[in-house]
Amino acid sequence: MLKGKTVYLRLLGQDDLKDRVAWINDEENIQTLLFDWPTSYEKTMKWFSNVVFDSTKLNLSIVDKETNELVGMTGLLNIDRINHHAQLYITIGNRNYRGRRLPDEVIPLVLEYGFTELELKKIYLYTLPNNERARHVYERNGFRHDGILRQQVYCRGKQQDLYVHSILKSEFEGRK
Repeated sequence: MLKGKTVYLRLLGQDDLKDRVAWINDEENIQTLLFDWPTSYEKTMKWFSNVVFDSTKLNLSIVDKETNELVGMTGLLNIDRINHHAQLYITIGNRNYRGRRLPDEVIPLVLEYGFTELELKKIYLYTLPNNERARHVYERNGFRHDGILRQQVYCRGKQQDLYVHSILKSEFEGRK
C-alpha cells in the first residue's frame, strides 16, 4: 500500500470493477480516456483475470483515507524491465473528488514506486488532444512534452493524435 496525505493506493481488486465499468462507460469520462469503450462487467472481469498476474502491469485503486471510498485508478502499463521504462495512467473516476488536485498527490506516489521499487529510468504517458487539463497537471508534476504521435489511435470515432510526455528518474529526484 502506498500512502499519501489524503489517499492511499492499493492493488486493484475485484470489488473495484463495478466502479471501473461505470467510470469507463461514463460519457464525460471517456472523452479523454484510451479505454476499450463501451465495456461490461463481464468483459471487465475477463480483462481483470488476464492482468491480475501480468508483471508488465501495475493497476492500483485510489482510495480516500478517511472514508475508504474508491476515488479512481492509476498505475503503470507496459513495464519494461530490460529498457527500464513504463507508461503511467491515472483516472479520477469519482466525480465528487475532481478539482481537489488529487493527481498532485497520486502521481508522485506512483513515480516514487516506479523509480525506486521497479528501478525504472523513465516513465511516460499519452494524452488525447482534447485533454489539455491533464497535460497541465502532468507538466506541473515534472513531465516534459516529448512530441506528438500523429493519427496514432482510432478513438471516439476518428483517427487521433497522441501527445507524449515523460519524466526521467534523474528529473524526478531533482524535484524532491
